[in-house]
Amino acid sequence: YAANDAMLDLLKVLKDKGSLSQDEFDLLAGAAKADDEQNTGSAKEIQAVAATLPKVTTEGKLEIAKPNGDFSWRLGGRLHYDNAWYNNDKGEDPGGSTRTTSLTSGSEIRRARMDVTANVWRVWNFKLQYDFTDSGAAGFRDAYVRYLFKGAHPGQITVGNFKEPYSLEELNSSNDDMFMEQSLTEIFYPSRRLGISGNFWGNDLWTVHAGIFGETTAPSGSQQSCTASVNASDGVISTCSGNASEGYAFSGRVTASPFHSADSSRVLHLGFAGSHRQPDDINSFSFSARPESRIARDSLINTGTMKNVDSTDRYAIEVAGNYGPGSLQGEYFMVDVNRENGNDDLSFDGWYIQASWHITGESRPYKFEEATFTNPKPLGNVGSGGIGAWELVGRYSTVDLFDAGLSNCTVLDRSNTCGEQDNFTVGLNWYPTPNMKFMAHYVQVLDIEGGNFDGAEPSAFQVRSQVNW
Repeated sequence: YAANDAMLDLLKVLKDKGSLSQDEFDLLAGAAKADDEQNTGSAKEIQAVAATLPKVTTEGKLEIAKPNGDFSWRLGGRLHYDNAWYNNDKGEDPGGSTRTTSLTSGSEIRRARMDVTANVWRVWNFKLQYDFTDSGAAGFRDAYVRYLFKGAHPGQITVGNFKEPYSLEELNSSNDDMFMEQSLTEIFYPSRRLGISGNFWGNDLWTVHAGIFGETTAPSGSQQSCTASVNASDGVISTCSGNASEGYAFSGRVTASPFHSADSSRVLHLGFAGSHRQPDDINSFSFSARPESRIARDSLINTGTMKNVDSTDRYAIEVAGNYGPGSLQGEYFMVDVNRENGNDDLSFDGWYIQASWHITGESRPYKFEEATFTNPKPLGNVGSGGIGAWELVGRYSTVDLFDAGLSNCTVLDRSNTCGEQDNFTVGLNWYPTPNMKFMAHYVQVLDIEGGNFDGAEPSAFQVRSQVNW
């Protein structure tokens, strides 16, 4: 357009100086204007075609989507690589003999996941995620179909394999965890199960999430599992093992956020969750706690197998918030194990409190619809003149696996293996970009009461290198 305007100005100057006659000027000016109209029409045609082309996003994620949002496909993944070094300590077993913890140092790929998330038609989407650190059906993580309600009453219905609505710490993505491992209270979290749930929110204040759930994608040995094989004489035959009916649970979570600013610098989150589970026909249950570290697989306290379990009831209270670069979060859990055939009912509990401070001034983003928190976004990325986001973190957690009404665990089939454990963790997190995180944490077991390591206080130093997209 600018070139055509310049041409007309030049032609006018030449005409005024007598270099062009009026007829010559009219002829050349008409040609320039016709060219301008042709360019305008071509530009509109190009804009119309461009509006129908897929939009490709590669910044922090790989996503292909229609401009109107009716369809989109996103390829995601995460890689978490861990190292840990342990300092074992001596305790006393129930017989009075000295016993040393056997936590072994090492390294591992903690998570290696790939996933596809798609919007297949406006309000219909799905997600399929697999973790290669497991095999077979055990490797499936999120695998669901979801229907979205939009408009005045937003929400979603989800069917498949996903997390039960229980515990803020559990519902936060592992990419966004403030610590390398969850607190000791993770032993009470039901995590992912096959099921159906509804999640709704409103008034920028409350959320409600509830559903019914079965077991995991990998059935236990007691549940029926069949494999097909080909026999030359009989053709395809199925071999089945296990005959226990699948257990099920009703779980729900209600949250309220009286305020949460757009930049998450001011947030208050409150929540309550509950879950009632009927176990499978084997009617057994157990809880065991590691020292907030996964490379060493040993459990330091353990209930052993609790038999004749009729049902379990779990309750959780959540409180969390942000104030500028600081954040605070805590939860309390109680679990009732209801037993049959004259066996005593049991109760266990635990809680944690954790805090963080962003040295570089960021705040942890709050996702109101999901009532969860995510990683901070660095104010300046490394490689673009910034130093990333730096975060100091600290946590205290405790679990009590002694029954509240009993002095020991002799009511169980494996006596004197319960116990109480207290942990303290402190660490430093570095986020050089929004998709990368490096963590260095020191974990100290403050005390173990009861169990096979009474009085032991082992510790660990562990680091993680993480990338997600």
